[in-house]
Amino acid sequence: MASIVDLSDLLNLMTITGTTSGAETIFFHKQAYTPAGAATAVVPGRPASLWNYVGQPSHGTTADIAASGTVGSIPTNTSDGALKQRNATSGKEKWLVSTSASAHVAGTLILYDRLYHNHNLSGTATTEQTVQGDPASPALTRYTDGSGNIAFAEIYTIVGTTARTITMNYTNQSGVTGQTSVPADFGATNFREVSRVIFLGLTSGDTGVRAVKSVTLSASTGTQGNFGITIAHPLAYINIPVSGAIGWRDFATGLPGIPKIHDNAHLAFLWIGSSNAAPEIIGTLTTVEK
Repeated sequence: MASIVDLSDLLNLMTITGTTSGAETIFFHKQAYTPAGAATAVVPGRPASLWNYVGQPSHGTTADIAASGTVGSIPTNTSDGALKQRNATSGKEKWLVSTSASAHVAGTLILYDRLYHNHNLSGTATTEQTVQGDPASPALTRYTDGSGNIAFAEIYTIVGTTARTITMNYTNQSGVTGQTSVPADFGATNFREVSRVIFLGLTSGDTGVRAVKSVTLSASTGTQGNFGITIAHPLAYINIPVSGAIGWRDFATGLPGIPKIHDNAHLAFLWIGSSNAAPEIIGTLTTVEK
């Protein structure tokens, strides 16, 4: 497998008359709706998940995570909720070279690889709730060293109005088990609604997550609801400065370089809005292989 050498190499990979490249452009759109109806308003400056927003490609649901219980799964590029890009041709690697997006409201779109997810965790449980367990099952199949991986709580059905905190017991990037995350707000206004994402901050010195054994609430929020834990690897962001504007990223000429897209990657989006409006988004991703 070889890296992209320079702009001339990249142009050759992208042109129809050049080397057979497996170049792929994915068109996507997300509407401000979920299968249950209009999407929940977002909180300015706080992340929301677009994973269950309807559009193209198809949305994800808790039925795509696991049939019952808290058992989680490893989503792939063929799972609903993903952008469903092709895997690289045998012997090659896939690289993200550009992205663009526009929305009817300003905000930042974050592209990530969804590595693991579960659901059916309870907003009223006061004891430790198993996520992957120890040893982790299922274990990650992408970014397995944990470096740069993040974890967040994702709300699927609204939890209670009483403000609590949530912590996770996790394995860090060095394989150290039993690490405890910094307590994060959970429940009450802005931390309970459907599609809310609550980042779980790592303990001092850690830079990533290999597995999440369990999570624990400080006390009951008052409503059971349904939430899960997602492990993800951020890949890129697209800034949309004003309504209707095009946010554009050319990774060949700007940081962080050209991101690699792993085989089976479940590409999905987070949204950090500048207003309360749930976003409607259209955009493209372009990849090449080498």
